[in-house]
Amino acid sequence: MQSDPSRITPARALRRYCASALRRRSERGVSAVEFAFIAPVMLLMLFGAAEASLAISVDRKVTIAASTVADLVAQNETLDCPTLQDIVAVTRSVFAPYDGTTASISVAQVTIQGGSPKVQWSKIVTGTSCSDSPSMPVGSNITIAGNSALVSNMIETGGGIIVGEVKFTHQPDLTSFFAQTLNMSERFYLRPRINSQVCWDTNPSTAGCQS
Repeated sequence: MQSDPSRITPARALRRYCASALRRRSERGVSAVEFAFIAPVMLLMLFGAAEASLAISVDRKVTIAASTVADLVAQNETLDCPTLQDIVAVTRSVFAPYDGTTASISVAQVTIQGGSPKVQWSKIVTGTSCSDSPSMPVGSNITIAGNSALVSNMIETGGGIIVGEVKFTHQPDLTSFFAQTLNMSERFYLRPRINSQVCWDTNPSTAGCQS
């Protein structure tokens, strides 16, 4: 007597169960291999996106800091080292929650000299002293994207403009998605608020506003 092919016998059920189990195990193995390939890329993208977002946030802080130092200096008639130290301290606080103590903060006044916009005075705070800023030497030409006319057009006759400059080195923390460090810098240009120039007051009898 022939057996019914549609009949489920214990042997057939066992074979089907074993075949199904092997198929599921094979599918799980393929999934595990695929995940092993994809996971590192996904993690790199995740941490890379977080690092990029952090870098953009820090760069925004650099821009705000440059605006802040230029704005605070422009509100003075004369400027001395103690006042500039206070301004720089306030500017560093703009970096919060990041550490702004390592930021290089310079300020300068630019006037028209010999038909060109040149640095009349520039200062950077180092510890408890103020010295000429190496990034904006006195007498050097100031340009925007290599164009001095853009700067000249901002300066009124007999006046000047205040340039706030901030440089900051950002150290990525999460990954090596970026280079070891990111060097960020920003300059902000503002006209003096009270007088046509802001005098660097190294000597009360000669404020230092020669044009």
